[in-house]
Order: sequence, then C-alpha cells, then structure tokens
Amino acid sequence: MAAYAALASLLNTIQQMMTHPTLSTSFHNNQIRSLQEKAALLLDFIETYNYGGGVSQEAQDLESLITSAAHTAQDMIESHIVNQLLPLSADNRELTFSFSLYLQNKKAIENKITPVAGDGCRINFMQLIKNQLERKKEQLKRKMHQADLRCLEYLRQIIEDMGAIIDKSNQLKEKQRFREEHSTPPLTLSLTQTREETAMVGFGDELIQLLDELTGHRSNLHIISIVGMGGMGKTTLAKHIYANQLIIEHFHIRAWATISQQYDAKQILQQLVSSLGKSSNKNVDELGEQLHKTLSGRRYLIILDDIWSVEAWNEVRCFFPDNGSGSRIVLTTRLSDVANNCGSSCFLKNLLDENESWELFCKKAFQNENCPSELEEIGRKIVKLCNGLALSIVVIGGRLLKSSRTVEYWKSVAKDIELSPNSKEKQESLDVLFSSYNHLPPHLKPCFLYIGVLKLTPYHNLHISRIIQLWVGEGFLKSNGGRVLEETAEDYLKELIDRNLILVEKRSKNGKMKCFGIHDLLRDLCLKVAEQQGFFHVISQGPALGTEHIYHINARWWEWQTSNSFGVRQTTRLPLARTILECDFPRETYRKPLGCVNLRYLALCYPGDRDVVKLPSVLSLVWNLHALIFRKPSRNVLQFIAPIEIWKMRQLRHIECGGIYLPHPDGQDELLILENLQTLGNAVNLRLSEDVCNIIPNIKKLNLEYRKFVGWDDSLMECLCNLDRLHKLESLKLRCDSGLYWDYKMNEILTFPSSLNKLSLSGLKFEWEDLTVVGSLPLLEVLQIVVISQIWKSLFFMLCGTWKRSHGVLVRYQHSNLFIWMNVVTLS
Repeated sequence: MAAYAALASLLNTIQQMMTHPTLSTSFHNNQIRSLQEKAALLLDFIETYNYGGGVSQEAQDLESLITSAAHTAQDMIESHIVNQLLPLSADNRELTFSFSLYLQNKKAIENKITPVAGDGCRINFMQLIKNQLERKKEQLKRKMHQADLRCLEYLRQIIEDMGAIIDKSNQLKEKQRFREEHSTPPLTLSLTQTREETAMVGFGDELIQLLDELTGHRSNLHIISIVGMGGMGKTTLAKHIYANQLIIEHFHIRAWATISQQYDAKQILQQLVSSLGKSSNKNVDELGEQLHKTLSGRRYLIILDDIWSVEAWNEVRCFFPDNGSGSRIVLTTRLSDVANNCGSSCFLKNLLDENESWELFCKKAFQNENCPSELEEIGRKIVKLCNGLALSIVVIGGRLLKSSRTVEYWKSVAKDIELSPNSKEKQESLDVLFSSYNHLPPHLKPCFLYIGVLKLTPYHNLHISRIIQLWVGEGFLKSNGGRVLEETAEDYLKELIDRNLILVEKRSKNGKMKCFGIHDLLRDLCLKVAEQQGFFHVISQGPALGTEHIYHINARWWEWQTSNSFGVRQTTRLPLARTILECDFPRETYRKPLGCVNLRYLALCYPGDRDVVKLPSVLSLVWNLHALIFRKPSRNVLQFIAPIEIWKMRQLRHIECGGIYLPHPDGQDELLILENLQTLGNAVNLRLSEDVCNIIPNIKKLNLEYRKFVGWDDSLMECLCNLDRLHKLESLKLRCDSGLYWDYKMNEILTFPSSLNKLSLSGLKFEWEDLTVVGSLPLLEVLQIVVISQIWKSLFFMLCGTWKRSHGVLVRYQHSNLFIWMNVVTLS
C-alpha cells in the first residue's frame, strides 16, 4: 500500500540523513526527531491495523492523509537537501549558461557595438555582464534562503498534521475493537447451495492423479492440498472430484466447506454438518462433537475450499478422526506455506496449455456449436491474451456467448483486453484476484505493486537481483534484526512466490532464483490498485529521452526541454527523482541526471561512440545513491572513469558498469568504510590494496578485469593476494586479457576467501595443484573456467576421474554440489 511505502521511505531518508556528516546539521534536531517519532507511530498503525478482509471508506481516507503527509514531509526534506548540496552548482550552471549565450552570439554583439564605440566599449560591456551575473548570484542565494525557511515552516505544519492523524488512527482502532467484539462473520454458502456445472477441460490428467491419491491403499488419514494462484481452477477441480462417481462409491461420507479469508470455526462446522444433512443450530463444541461422532468409524472425504491461514485449519482439525479407514481431506489454497504447514502433500495446479485454453473457450463461447472459421484467428488471439488462466477464459467466453459474432466486434474486445487493465472483460477476474492482494501483509503490498512499475510484457522474465535493488533503493523495506536489506527483500520475494503471485521462471546453475515472471492479469491488478492509491504514475514517451515509458514513483516527475531559442540544450530537471530506469540519454546530456542529488537508483544506457567516459566529481553529491548502473547497447569496449570522490559515497550498495576504473584512494584525509557496498563490477585494473579491502569489507559480488595497456603496473596483479581479506565475498569473476596469460600463474597471485560459492576465472595460467586450492573451498558451488586449449581440457578430464561430464561442457563432482562450466579458447 502507498501509505506503508511512503512512511517507510520517509523513515529511511531521515535515518540516512541523520548519519550524514553535513546534512545532519542542516535541520533542527528536535523537529526531525519529532517527525521521526510520529512517522514511526503511523507505520506501526498501518502494520497492526486489521482491515477485516476489506478497507472501509474511513480507513481509505485515513490512509490517503497518511500518504500525503509522508510524501510532503519527504519532499520538504529532499528539497532542503537540494538547496544545501547544489547552491554553488546552481550558480555555476547559471554562469556557464549565460556565458555560453554570450560566446555563441559574440559576433553579432560585436557587430552591433564596434561601429559605435570600439574595443573600449566591448570591455565595458564584458564588465556589465559580469556585474549582472554577480547580482543574479546574490538573488539566487536570497531565493534559496527563503526557500529553506519556507521548507522548515511547512515541515513544522506537517508534524502538527501528523499528530492529528495519529489521534484519528487511535479512534479508528477503537471502532475496530468494538466491531470485533460485537460482530458475527457472514455465513459462507456451502457447495450444495452454490454448485454449478463447469466445463471439464484441462483437468484430465490432474483429475486422474488426484483420484488415484484419494482412493489409494493408504489407510491412515491423508491430507492433500491443491495449490495455485487465484483463477486457475482449484475449486472447479475440487468440485469435479467431489461429484465423481468413483469418489461417491468409494467414500461413505462426503462434506464440503468454503473457508475464505474471514473464517469462523462455527461457520466452518455449520457448513460441514449441514452438508451431511444434520442440524447446525448449535454452539462450536456441540457442532464439533456431532461432526466427530458422525465421521468416526467411516471412510470420509472432507473438502475445505479456499483456505487462507493455518489458524483456520488448526481450529477444526481436532474434529476429523483418523479411523485407519482411508479417509481423506482436500484443501484448496493460494498459499504454499499454508499447504506445507497443514502437513499435507501438495498438488500444484498448472495453467492451461494452448489446446486446453482453446477447448475451454469454445465450450464457453459457442457451447455445443463449432467456432465459425472467420472467428477462429481472432478467437485464438483472445485466448492467448488470457495466458492459460481458466477464470479469464471462462469470463470472456461467457461474455462473447451473448455478444455479436462479428470479426469487428471480437477485434474490439481483443484490443480492449490487451490495452486496458480496467476493461469490463477483465474486471470480474480482477475482482477475484484482488482478494490475493488484499490478504497481503502491509510490508508486501508496496513490493507487489512495484512490480507493476516495470515495463513488462505478459510473463516477461525479470531478474531477481534487479527488483531487489529497486525495492531497496525506493526505501520501503524495513531492516529486520540487523540483517542487510537485500536479505529481507529475498524473504519478501519468497513470500510472494509462496502466495503464487509471482512465479520463478529461471534458476542459476546452483539452483538459486534468477528470474521471475508475473501473469499479465496480476500485473493489471498492480496497475489498477497503484493508480487508485496514487502509488505511481506512468508518463508516456518523450522524444528527447527516446524511452518507451518513463515511470515515476510517489508523484515524482520528469521535466525535459530539448532546446531553447539559442540552440543550447537545457538541463533535465529532476530534483526529487529517486529512480531512473534504463534511460537512453543523448551523448551530450548523459551527465545531467547526476545533478539529481536525491537519486537512489540510477541506470543509464550510454549510446555515445566514445570508448572512455569520465564521470564528473559532482557524482558524490548524489548523497543517497544506492545503485549506479551504466550500460552500453553495443559490444564495443567502454570504460567509465570514476572520480576519486566515489570513495566518499557511503550509501552505495551496487556499482555495475561494462567497465569502470576506480582511482586508488591515495591521499584521502580520511578513509571512509563503504559498509553497504555489496556489488562491484566490472572494475578495470583495480588496485586491490589493503586499504581498498578495508573500505569494502562487506562486498559480496566482485567482477575484476585486467587489461594491459598504457600505464600498466605489474603490482596491480600482485595485489590480488589480498582477496582473502574479503571475508563476505560470495561471487568472484576475474578476467585477464590475452597479453597477461604468459606472465602470471594462478597460484602465484591469487588467494581465495573461504566464503566463495561462485568463481569464474579467465585468462590465467593453471597448474595441476591449482585445482586442489579451488577444491578446498568449502562453500564453492559453481566454477567457471576459460581454458586456453583443447589439450588442457583433455588433461583436466584425465586428471579428474571422479568428475562426470554431461552436455559436452558441464561436469559435476559426484561427491559434492560443485558445478564446473568450461569454455575453450585458443590463443594465437
């Protein structure tokens, strides 16, 4: 939800600002601490308030107030930070711009002045311009001072408003407590009251497998869970099981109850007892005793549909006796952790394949008729847009059954489904899926909504590492027990996977999650909810940026001017932007985003044709930058040269460039420890001295590249013996160009930390004993080696008789989890 994200981000900003050496003194301490305390109280309210399966209008209004107050407070703080960090830069920009105008129009100015007054007047004119610029400079300073005063006054007002909001939140909690004490949950209708015929499509193999499980020879009570995302057909499959003739004949008793999110033990027992034809007008203990007595000594089948919590199961499990007669209980749930904690065996419900989807669609759209040939092409397109989700196919097929059977109308339906998340064809499916979002705890809601920010085609894979970096950068993750935020983000991802809201699409060689996907309907749900809550906006393509979409979180926006009347390109103005996603900037303007001092995540694709790009020293003014990513679309060698000030960017967590040269921090007055830095790559010719190792003690992923060109120093390679000082390093990639191969042996320059689990080596000379060193690393799971000849590769396999080769290049040690990936490169 937007309120949680806004408060968590505000608290993170305050915390990081208070530890900054200069910014911490630019605010009144009492004012900032008061704001921090009130924001923490409101965040606690958001985390603990029970929404009761829905959100009242009163709660929605309060959330909007909280979101607005938190956003405004953060805007005020970050605006103040802009004024603190960029006054001189602003003046310099003004001076540079004004002089640029003069120089560009110098000839025209001279032509106008010379006939009248000559050179002396030109000198006076230059002095006049300088005097005007000085006055402009003073005006800017006064404006910034006034802006700071306004900012602090607004902040004081926001703190007062937050106090009033806290009072309202306490009143809302009291009302909730009263409702809980005096309300009765609505009765959910049983199967016999809601049952309807559903097309039996796509369940053939699944039905057979489940029937075998249910009627097998296991005599003890067995629990089976059908697990999958909303709309997959779990309940429909359970209904077909319940009504199957084999099941009817096999079990003496069958009973059904629908649980839902707001469960009640009495309600569940009433449904079960009623479906057995017994009186249900009793209290919980009487109902439980009656059910237990009825089931005892008999083979029974119980279906508990749509269960959302382990607590619901624990409330009623004691009433199901284990008769040793082969009784079964079937649960349907969207939550994998519920299935696991109920002690059941899990049956994962899959999406329909293309043929199954088309068959189901035809049964719904045409019933007993065949699809007209002229509608088949557009009909299959509509089915493809459903991505195998049975609910969507049934809903859309049902609507088309009652609609005009013309190609033009069906094309309009397809276009509406494809382009609009709010189309009536999608609305019913979204209503069903909304319960999955509504059931999420507050800390997961902004994480799920944020996935909708990214430019996704249906089921387009996303890198796990990227979404984690973005979550951390946006600031709405709370640190948990001293753990790093990336570990917390991984836990959140696993929770979303367990809830079947996202799916793991690709794993790395060691089995870790690498890419995930999201169904297009769930993404539409993200967009719809986020739009309603004002969580983010999507701004269409701008010609100057050349990007397909620009995404802007929490009402941060882009302002871009291509040129002014003199033909000088203006600065992109993004003073409060926090995230820039994969933007292509023209060569002459790629530095402009570095003036956005509140950026947390910066990913730029540099389209220029230069091989070396020097990053400006103002980069260090981006005080809260978490991720710095520069890419080049072509394969040409590109190297960025970082300023020495990069070693002062204490919030940096990830540096990823095609190649970046980091100057050695010699001559620094004080060496800061970049304790947050976890990723560094590809660092070109990095001097890994003891000082550098001390600066980056928590580095986890390190990509190093050494190239022998002008200015090469042999001591660069010798410093690699310090690698074992990096005690938290998990992934190391080391590449040396061909000119270094004959000069260095691996065992002479490398020492590895025992924490490594992934190692990639390229361009080094190997000896037999080097394999022993690598093999002694206790946590190593993946080893990638680029060898220099086919002969070395053959000898490697002769030596390692216990290695198993498969697919030509991948071998696995029979007594460990180590994988080796080998490439063969022949050097001339």
